[in-house]
Amino acid sequence: MTGPVRGYRIAKSSYGPLNPLPRSSGTIDRSSWSRFDTPGSTVYLAGDRRTAYAETLAMARVGKDFRDAVTFAAGQFGITVETARKMIQDDWTRNGNMVPGWLPANWRDGRLMYTLQIPSPTRWIDLTAAESIAALNRHLGQQLDDAFGIGTITLGTLAGENRSATTAMAEWLREQVLDDGNYAAGVRAHSKYGGGLCWAYWLRRQDDRLGPDPVLIEAETEIHRDDADLNYVLSLYGLECR
Repeated sequence: MTGPVRGYRIAKSSYGPLNPLPRSSGTIDRSSWSRFDTPGSTVYLAGDRRTAYAETLAMARVGKDFRDAVTFAAGQFGITVETARKMIQDDWTRNGNMVPGWLPANWRDGRLMYTLQIPSPTRWIDLTAAESIAALNRHLGQQLDDAFGIGTITLGTLAGENRSATTAMAEWLREQVLDDGNYAAGVRAHSKYGGGLCWAYWLRRQDDRLGPDPVLIEAETEIHRDDADLNYVLSLYGLECR
């Protein structure tokens, strides 16, 4: 797959859109990594605004880990579940984190929606293609089976929660030389939450300290409470907006 990519990225305005947290090759526990992170720096773009919100806000949904934390705190301190929930929410808010179940105003105020363009010529690995899945099985199938018990790599594997597996595949893909003699800019895949496409772009020049990567920042917009795309995703996830 070739050609320019125009996409959307939500990032803290204090960091900007092209300063993701670099990943270290020596990291053993990759559970906090994003799906196609590799050692170095990876920027994610969504093909439309709703997909950008869906990817970013998924962590705010009330999940089992949050419910378990509330239950544990209530039992540990001999308090009611509601008191424990408020205590944990207040603690997360003080630390600038997004609390499961609702979106605080300071989350919106501290972030911007960036419109980015990665110009052509650019080659992408299309992870929605049968050829890509076949290549991963051919070259990494035994390795992933031995390490993680994944007998066959499928689209479900790529969208799964095993970050050690997905980042291992991304790390291998990043180092492959394509048929035109160049490396891929990154990978393209469907959002695991449904909706549009997403791109993971590996900042090779930045990682090699060769200067900025060829990414154009076309626009940056504030995130407002009455944003129609934001409210659409909030309603899908059952989240409240403060």
